[in-house]
This record gives sequence, C-alpha cells and structure tokens, in this order.
Amino acid sequence: MKASEILILNKQGTKKQVKKAIKAGKVIYNGQTLAEDIEIEEGLLTCQGHVMDLHPLKYYILNKPTGYICDAKSTKYVPVDTLLPAKQLHYVGRLDQNTTGLLLVTNDLKLRKKLILPSYHVEKTYAFSCLYPLTQEDLNFFEEGIIIDHQVRCQSAKVILSDATHGTITIHEGKYHEIRKMFLSLDNQIVTLKRIAFGPLSLGLLPEGDYRPLTQEEIMALKEAVS
Repeated sequence: MKASEILILNKQGTKKQVKKAIKAGKVIYNGQTLAEDIEIEEGLLTCQGHVMDLHPLKYYILNKPTGYICDAKSTKYVPVDTLLPAKQLHYVGRLDQNTTGLLLVTNDLKLRKKLILPSYHVEKTYAFSCLYPLTQEDLNFFEEGIIIDHQVRCQSAKVILSDATHGTITIHEGKYHEIRKMFLSLDNQIVTLKRIAFGPLSLGLLPEGDYRPLTQEEIMALKEAVS
C-alpha cells in the first residue's frame, strides 16, 4: 500500500493534503524523509510526528444479537456500533433488529462495494424457522424465484429443510427484508432468522455479541470471491 493511502486511512487528510505533506518533508519512513509516494512495507511511518498504523484496513466478523440495529443514529434500538472495537467501520450487508448472526464489517470500501453488488453473486446463507410447514411446491417457488412487493422477482434461492419448519436458505442478493418478504409471498412467516455464512466466511462458534478479526486467509478468500 502506498504511503498516501496509509495516511488517508489514518485520518491525516485528503489525497491532495497527504501528498502535499509528503512533498513538504513531513512524512518519515524508517528514519528517512520520504521524497515521493512509495509502497510501504513493514517499519515505522510517521506524519508530523504521529505514528501511523501500517495496516489500517480492518476486517471483523460480529455475531449480531437480536435487538441491535445497523444504524448508528437509532434511538429505538441499540446500534450495532456499540459492540464493535472502532468507529468508521461499514456494514457489508445489513441485518434488521430481529435477524441475528454473521455481520461483516470493514473500512475497506472497495471490497465492501463488490461484496454487496448482486452482479458478483456472493452467497449468503441463513438458518431459519417459519410459522407454517413448507411444501415441495413452496421449495419449487424458491428455486424459480419468488415475486415480492407484487412485482419484483427475486433470484433463485436454495432451501434445505431439516424438518418442515426449519432449515437453511441461501440467496445471492440483498434486497430489503428479502427473505421475510419471500415467506410472506407464500402466505408464511419467518419466526427466527440467523445468518450463518457470507461467501466463504462461516460464523462458526463465535459467541453471540462477540466479534473477531478476520484471518489473512479469510480476507484473501473474500477478495477471491469477487475477483
């Protein structure tokens, strides 16, 4: 990553401002004043005496509990931000207050944009329970693509049942309340909904309300999923 990118992510200014700081000799890398915007590896980078985080891109998985909402300004529900280690992190696909499970957060906006675009077909898998038993005809409708909001056809969804009212559903989109609306279109209703996988990432045994940083292998897997 170039010095200017690191400085920007460390909140040292805009692209124009940090490049001006480099030209003014205010950026020091391993004891040497930078003369140009170069690639930075390991070591010590400072800007006007402030030490920079050389790995400013952050990636976390959170096991979101019920009652929390992906809105920092909410007054009705507790914002998910209160469970996270830092501010300025962005949700990669939101979960409503009644949906629990895997929430990916990052400040890598380029990767985030790709992960939420339907054109990249990143799979999201949820464990669910519903009010009424699902029939084979219902499963066929999921496979064909259910119409929601009277006119919007969803992409094909894969449902695997463990019994008539419990199972997993895998989707490739992220429409507003998409899964809940699909069940409503079948005159059914979601009772519980928990995201258990996002692309190559799995929630695993992460306790509810806890978070952890992604491993380098997981970060690379996410990038490969949208490459």
